[in-house]
Amino acid sequence: MRKIELSFQKNIRDLGGLSAYNGLKVKSGLIYRGGFLGRVSKEDVKIIDSLHLTDIIDFRGSYEFEKRPDYPFKGVTFHNIPTMSEDVKKEKSKSEDSNLLWFIDEGVSGFDHMYNLYPDLLLSDVAIDALKKFFRILIDNPGHVFYFHCSQGKDRAGLVAYVLEIALGVSKKDAREDYLLSNEAMKVRIQYHLDELKDKPFFNDEYVKSLTDVFSAKEEYLNHALDEINKRCGSMENYITKALDIDVEKLRAIYLE
Repeated sequence: MRKIELSFQKNIRDLGGLSAYNGLKVKSGLIYRGGFLGRVSKEDVKIIDSLHLTDIIDFRGSYEFEKRPDYPFKGVTFHNIPTMSEDVKKEKSKSEDSNLLWFIDEGVSGFDHMYNLYPDLLLSDVAIDALKKFFRILIDNPGHVFYFHCSQGKDRAGLVAYVLEIALGVSKKDAREDYLLSNEAMKVRIQYHLDELKDKPFFNDEYVKSLTDVFSAKEEYLNHALDEINKRCGSMENYITKALDIDVEKLRAIYLE
């Protein structure tokens, strides 16, 4: 998988090259995953233009989407498909300007917040509808070049990437490693926020740990979401083919080689 680094966004990569179903590989240059593309330099724009994107799919909620829109790249169709349920979106939006970890005031740690959030990102009605739309766009538009993202490219986009990779026949081990790979980029983002917030009155050891947990891709989070899928759907295969109604054969015919 080819990594792409922009001046502000470090968590971008091409899914191409991953070993998949029946000895095939994911085609390169067709599906990219990452974080939002709002803070871009002239050089960043050149890099993104070189990918020849046709579609950018944004999994953020309307508040995030409107407050920090992607750069309007020419010739690109933008899709806003939130994966987070409405009540969580409202909770995030009400205090994002001030205290990044608003839930600490409610006695919830960063780890617990993320752990409890993950199943919602795949199993809520909003998430199911969003993933159906996402896969429909992929299957209905062969030949297009996609970039899908959330804010950091770690959680919402990370989970969608995991589901997509499993649907393409990528091994669970490799899909998990791709999910965890976001931690390399997140080290930079964690330090950025620590430096930015160190003088705030709420900044203490508890806050530092919670911030680190929120901006980390952790196996515990992923495992919790997958356990809930197994409980509710019986298996990941059932989730993909029944809950999401994905035509796996069509998907693989388009994106594998």
